[in-house]
Order: sequence, then structure tokens, then C-alpha cells
Amino acid sequence: MRNHPLLSFLILAFGISWSIYAIAKWGVGVSSTFGWTAVSALFMFGPALAAIILRHGLSMPWRDLGVVRVGIRWKWMGLAVLIPMALPPLTLFFNWMIGDVLGITAFGHTAVTKTMVLSVLEKQLANSGTAANGALEKLSSLPLNGISLLVITLITGALAGCTVNFAFAMGEELGWRGMLYRYTQGWGLWKHVIFTGTFWGLWHAPLILEGHNYPDHPGLGVAFMCLLTTALALPLAWVRFRSHCVWSAGVFHGTVNGVAGASVLFSQGSTNMLGSTVGISGILGLVVIGTTLFLFDHQFRKQFNAG
Repeated sequence: MRNHPLLSFLILAFGISWSIYAIAKWGVGVSSTFGWTAVSALFMFGPALAAIILRHGLSMPWRDLGVVRVGIRWKWMGLAVLIPMALPPLTLFFNWMIGDVLGITAFGHTAVTKTMVLSVLEKQLANSGTAANGALEKLSSLPLNGISLLVITLITGALAGCTVNFAFAMGEELGWRGMLYRYTQGWGLWKHVIFTGTFWGLWHAPLILEGHNYPDHPGLGVAFMCLLTTALALPLAWVRFRSHCVWSAGVFHGTVNGVAGASVLFSQGSTNMLGSTVGISGILGLVVIGTTLFLFDHQFRKQFNAG
């Protein structure tokens, strides 16, 4: 383990999470939606458990994983919340540009309006067989336009990202932006991003094949997940580098998960693989975020290896 800590970490992270999946699927026989939600939550803690086990075996100080109690750079923690909030608007922009402006119908129709939100919610309720019980009428009567609804949704998602989602996101980030970051940062930015993004995406494979994120194309969804996690790896490396702690990565990741559904309320007629936060539009939005951080932070580009 001391000779190959990176390989040991990957084996442990994949082994723990994939074992949880295997036991749930073939041992317990989980089949309900609630059951798989619980399994997915447990699955997320594999990387953190792997990092903790390996840290103990290597007698590694917690600070090497970015676990600190003092010296936290709160400005960067704040940006770890604000930057992910830009992802749904960027996703909607690319949906609109590709679907409505360029006329590629597979990306559906996008409009940041209350009418669109009501239409989407009505369709979702009908598909689930859930009675609205006047909820749509109450929403329709509120003096809010589409922009206001989007802002409220983003703020609500960000609050969830900093609280409940944060705890589960740290199940991943203590591994990826803690242990894996510790051993790949010195490789250089792009090698770190590609390596981390690829293995982070592949780690999701059992859940993706089960129908998570890309239910219509689970096989191809694994490749899309690798693209998504690679696009996410750059801004996460940036916030981890800038804040000097792993907590910022947990906040960033949790907020991404919290606000991800916002774009769904303002688009119709697309698929998860194309016009969603986990599809092409979302990946393009992450590329914009990552490129902006890379171009405008000279210190990050120059000092990442030594950070």
C-alpha cells in the first residue's frame, strides 16, 4: 500500500462502492426507487472511506487531504457556492441556442417563463400520476416571472448544496479532491483533470448502467458521465487549489447537485443526454466555467503543481 498509494486508493474506492452496488442488486435484490436512492447515497461514501483507510495505513496527516479546521479561505468557499449557480443558466442558454435558434429539435424548446414552468410541472405530475391539488393554480397566481422563479430555484438549490448535499458530496470529495488530488496535483493541471475526471466518471458506471442520469441510454451514459466529470474536474481543482481545503470542493459539488434540476423546469422536448445539466448543454456550460477560471487566474495556471 505504501509503494502504490494511488493505485491502492482507486482499488479501495471502486471496490467499496461497487461492492455496495453488488450487494444491493444481487444480494438484497433492491428494486424500488426509494431503495436505489438509499443505495446511491451509500455508494457515494466509497471514496471517502477509501481515503480514510489509506490515510491511516500511510500515517498521513489530515491536512494532506485538505481537512483543516483553521486557515479556511472563506472568500473561496463563497465562490464555491456562487460559481455552480451559473451552471443552470448556462445550460439553458445552450439549450436555447442549439434548440431554438439553430433549430436542432433534439434539444427541445427553452423559455425562462412562468408559463414554461407550469407546463413542465403539469406534465411531470401527469406522468407520475400525482394530483396537483391546486398547487399549480397557487403558483400561477404568485406575482413572479420566469427570472424570479429561476433565481428562487437556484437559491434553494444552493442552500441544499451547503447543507444536506454537502454531507453526501464529501463522501466523494474526500477521495477525489482529497486523496486523489494529493497524488496527482504534481502531474500538471491537464493530466490531473483528465485522469481524475476519467476515473471519477468510470466509478459511477454501476449506477449509470442501472439508469441513473441517462435512463434511455445507460451504456452510452457511462461515456457521457466521464465527459461530465472531466469538465467538472477543472473548476473543482481550481476551488480546491484556491481555498487550500477539501471543504470547498464539497460545497461546490453539493451545490452543483442542488441546482442541477433548475434547468429542467424551463425546457421541454429534450433528453438528459442532450439538453440537461448532465448532458451536452451542461457539459458546454462547465467548459465555459472552467475556461473562464483558467484564462483569468494566472496564478492558478502557473502554481497549480506546487499548490
